[in-house]
Amino acid sequence: MPDSRASELRLDPLRAWRFVAGKVSALGAVTSPPYDLLEPAIVRRLTDSDLHNMVRLILPRDPELGPGRYDEAAQRLAQWQHDGVVVQDERPALYVYEQRVGGAVLCGLVGALRLDPARQVVLPHEDVMPHWVSDRLQLMEATDADLEPILLAYADGGAASDAVDAVRSGEPWLEAETDAGAEHRIWRIDDPDQLAVIAAELARHEALIADGHHRYAAYVERQLREPYRASAGVGLAMLVDYIRHPLTLEPIHRVVPGLDLATVRSRTPAGWQVLPGRVTDLPDRISVTDGSDWLTIYTQRDAPPVSLLHDVLLPAWGVVEEHITFHHALSDALALASPQQPAVELTAAQLDQVLRSAANGAVLPHKATSFGPKPRVGLLFRTL
Repeated sequence: MPDSRASELRLDPLRAWRFVAGKVSALGAVTSPPYDLLEPAIVRRLTDSDLHNMVRLILPRDPELGPGRYDEAAQRLAQWQHDGVVVQDERPALYVYEQRVGGAVLCGLVGALRLDPARQVVLPHEDVMPHWVSDRLQLMEATDADLEPILLAYADGGAASDAVDAVRSGEPWLEAETDAGAEHRIWRIDDPDQLAVIAAELARHEALIADGHHRYAAYVERQLREPYRASAGVGLAMLVDYIRHPLTLEPIHRVVPGLDLATVRSRTPAGWQVLPGRVTDLPDRISVTDGSDWLTIYTQRDAPPVSLLHDVLLPAWGVVEEHITFHHALSDALALASPQQPAVELTAAQLDQVLRSAANGAVLPHKATSFGPKPRVGLLFRTL
């Protein structure tokens, strides 16, 4: 019989896995940023920090192993479980996760998200790249686990947000410190009455996929491959009330091989201003540099700059999109800029533009936004 709650936002309790403090150098030392933020220097540092760092699971990229690199991650996870390095919670719970770094606070619920392939209550806002969906799916299937929570955002969480804030006054179940003085705390909610209140509140809402579109697409594909396996119908997620606990919204920059500034000057369509230099006081600007010179491109249109770049400018410039690389830090993009591959600096989309796009069933280009702060990987994960 079909689940009558399939079109409701559901975040179910689960028995999460966690690292055992006495089995690793420190709980923070085994955690990692999400896989798509892992530049090579970060990977080297994390790999050296502890033999059990999560980067050894979530980024199995040794080219010599080919497809077997996913099996290596699975074998490593199984060994950690066998050795008691990671243990599973005794009882199902929803987990309240709080991250503090500087003045930024990330706070929300972590649980097992009921999937919504029809996009009625779990709304994507970005396109995905098939090879990254395949990569995440192969890792999930090999490990039989969800190692990284996706990040969801919703508004005015009412009783659910009240429950999140109330539990934070008690003693944390888990604490860890990571880079730059970031502090992480986790509490459990397993009282049936509290869980019922949260479930009733969430059923009234829809949620935006803020971060993790490729992982969510992999969740859905896994469900299609294993339709009779109940545990494949959910995926690990963190749900944040962005009114009560606001998220940041930053752009993701590009490096574009095969482009040059002369092409930008000569082939930018009519209706756009092409200004010399990096003009930083223009809203919704797009700036291009070859490492020495800058051009700023601007037009007055009610669309996110990233959409205008992919829908209008890149086709006009004759760019082959499959060669583009994506960089969360502008400094990383600028370090690669040259006359043969300029860096493109984007300004962030506005939250209302993102919400409106998702509500209308439209998606922005892949790697359009970077919501944050992002949950740290390795504090909690899920097995099927």
